[in-house]
Amino acid sequence: MGLAKRYWEEEQARLYRTSEDSVCPDCFADPGIKAFIEDNIECEECSVCGKVADEPIAARADLVLEFFLKRVHRHYENADGNAPYDSEESRWCVTTWSMHEIVFDELYEISEYETLEWLYDHLKDDIEYCERDWQILSPGQALTAGWERFSEALKHDTRFLFFSEESDESDSGEPFRVLPNEMLKELEDAILKCDLVQKLKKGTRLFRVRGHKLGAPFTTPKDLGPPPREFATSAGRMNAPGIVVMYTAYDIQTAIAEVRGKFASFSVAEFELLEEMLVVDLTKIPAVPSIFENGPRESILFLRNFAKDVSQPITPDKEVHVEYTPTQVVAEYLRRRFHDGEGHPIQGVLYGSAQVKKGTNATLFVESEQIEGVPSDRWKPKAPRLRLVTVSEQKRPRKRKPRIG
Repeated sequence: MGLAKRYWEEEQARLYRTSEDSVCPDCFADPGIKAFIEDNIECEECSVCGKVADEPIAARADLVLEFFLKRVHRHYENADGNAPYDSEESRWCVTTWSMHEIVFDELYEISEYETLEWLYDHLKDDIEYCERDWQILSPGQALTAGWERFSEALKHDTRFLFFSEESDESDSGEPFRVLPNEMLKELEDAILKCDLVQKLKKGTRLFRVRGHKLGAPFTTPKDLGPPPREFATSAGRMNAPGIVVMYTAYDIQTAIAEVRGKFASFSVAEFELLEEMLVVDLTKIPAVPSIFENGPRESILFLRNFAKDVSQPITPDKEVHVEYTPTQVVAEYLRRRFHDGEGHPIQGVLYGSAQVKKGTNATLFVESEQIEGVPSDRWKPKAPRLRLVTVSEQKRPRKRKPRIG
């Protein structure tokens, strides 16, 4: 075989058109593509934006195109031979994309339109693509489905015991499936992968609110801190009846909005941390990496869905105990079994408010006697972890009536 024919066959096998072009990192917005170009800079001119320099500023286009297609093919594959086709209807039975649709519809955020045009002009578009492994759940989807299954099991099948179980026939083709007895460990792994264990610094201020009748405010650390064990009779998002936690918020408005019941007035307590505390921060879940970036993409996708579930509003009624059960179990696991990468225990959870947009709630795993000034009847009292700094009284904000005319 001659060299010319071999070159022609190799060119035909490629899914991009080779050229002498080069491209600089400034032409792309996607961090993964930018990083790849920066690691492969060897040209002094960018064919896309026209920038020229006396030192290398761009990577060869062929390298960038190979990287682009390699990452695209992790998520899309040739529908021919991999997806069902209805010959009578002359259509694919799953969603498919042309390369034009992938570039301009699915990946349009990676760069400005001019760069997308340059990119597409160098790609061959004679393949119909479908989602890779469309017939099975991705790891992130399997985690989300596992959480839904775990929640359903806790609400309606089992409350205190976790059994190993055989998967049913519907699971037989799902390699990433997560059974209820595996969910808490999978959640722990995802939290650690995404670095959600954070430190609340000593001196951090948090707010706790109690509603009361007019003229009957709460003023003492004992009244404004978490309830003593004998009075911890109500269930919450992060505690079952009898389990003591301290519900706080990062600001007064969020703390008031989270209070149940119709109260005319509120006692607003500002607490200060007396020591550093480790918490799982569900408000700091990273942005989902693009398909061109490295990172725990599937874990992040799952945790974003999980955090929404944790923060979703639940109407206080007779069913509230059932709806809170999954997050109560998660909180207990984090409190009693979970540790950071260095073996330190977790002392709370931060999560978004269901009542205030961008409001942050902080549930701390502390008891009444761990508030400075609250007496303890234990022979060995626990060291105080929070101090009551200020107390104020606020009336419930009036809802404004809409103007007419």
